[in-house]
Amino acid sequence: MYTSGMKNLLGTGARVVRCVFVCLILIAGGRPSRAQKVQYVIDQITVEGTTRFSKSQIALASGLKPGQPADDPVLSAAAERLAKTGEFSEVQYRYTTLSGKMTVRFQVIDDPKTLECTFDNFVWFAPNELDRAVRAEVPLYDARMPFDSEVTRATAQALEHLLVQHHISATVSFLPASKALGAPPTALLFSAKGNLPPVTSVEFTGGPLEPELFSLQKSRLIGHPFSAFYTHSMAENDLDAIYHNHAYLRAHFTDPQVTFVPGANDSDPGSIKLVFTVSPGALYAWHGADWQGNAVYAPPDLDGYLAMKEGEPAAANKIASGEDAVRQAYGKKGYITATVSSSQNLDDGAHQVHYSYQVSEGSQYHMGTFGVFGYDDNNAQRLRKMWQLKPGEIYDASYIREFAKKGMPIPAGTNFSGANPPRSKIVAVPHRDTLLVDVTLSLSTSAN
Repeated sequence: MYTSGMKNLLGTGARVVRCVFVCLILIAGGRPSRAQKVQYVIDQITVEGTTRFSKSQIALASGLKPGQPADDPVLSAAAERLAKTGEFSEVQYRYTTLSGKMTVRFQVIDDPKTLECTFDNFVWFAPNELDRAVRAEVPLYDARMPFDSEVTRATAQALEHLLVQHHISATVSFLPASKALGAPPTALLFSAKGNLPPVTSVEFTGGPLEPELFSLQKSRLIGHPFSAFYTHSMAENDLDAIYHNHAYLRAHFTDPQVTFVPGANDSDPGSIKLVFTVSPGALYAWHGADWQGNAVYAPPDLDGYLAMKEGEPAAANKIASGEDAVRQAYGKKGYITATVSSSQNLDDGAHQVHYSYQVSEGSQYHMGTFGVFGYDDNNAQRLRKMWQLKPGEIYDASYIREFAKKGMPIPAGTNFSGANPPRSKIVAVPHRDTLLVDVTLSLSTSAN
């Protein structure tokens, strides 16, 4: 006897977990009610649709295995288990029966909203040990997962089991992380929490710069628990930048070598030694700049603001300071929306760098109104006289700083002992439609 089933059980579940939206659809075939009471022995399980997981992984996660009896409720529960893992945006199943045996076919769609799994500070174990421990307990682990799913929580639990096995007193937490401030998360960071070994030694090797230049970065590590994510960010940003600021424009630090030193007893968590190694590359010299998009200033004028000389070390921070000076020069002439972007052209043979700048000057703004609020009449009148930019004049973005240096008077009898002492605040509001900038000076408490 041959039968096929497509139970029309259509269920849709959706929930929002922080920033991740997961939609689960379970579909099965309809069968006559009499057949629903019959159980068959599973002969085969097949899987379609996934590019991330093997048939054996999905079968194991479903809870089904060949040789076990199954019917509609059993298959529906298996599909529910797969859906609840969070790894799939859609789960479907179908089955066929023949001579008392059942073939089950799962069709799934991988959830595209996954994060890279990162083990942050499990210094007691090698990466392959962590991977092996998680895979032993989490069938659908593949180093990527949705945030706050059953697979995520199972991974944290597997890590805690590993800690317990090695008598390490710590718990495991997880959170999304991004490489840049304000950027969307790219990783799911699993971290151990508890009596963790602190960093007690930090070395910087491989380059000509003196270790004292890295004293601030060293102080941020010494005495604190180790974090692979933090040290990677430090190497890629802070440490590289120090070399770039000394004109080693190709310099790059690798992740540090981490050495765990066990403690003397169970209450002693031990310590961590870190060694950062740099590939410094060559020292680069400045070899001029070319400018495009500029009309207000001629290239020699912009070169003057940039203040870089042919053949001098191409220190990245000095170049950036010169670029700020160019923007400020445009601001002094009312071009407050001017932008300056650059591309770096490195000549590795000559160890020189040439910059190409693209300027977008925008429109020129003029002075609008100057308003004073919160002051008594005498001080308000005095401040209006002090302000030298007249309505209709070319707006100078640097003038606010000059004006603030003159000092704004505080009315006599003002109470400075309260929780919210008075403060002066200057705000410039540009208007794109009129190309005017209105400036307001106000005196208020910090609570306002």
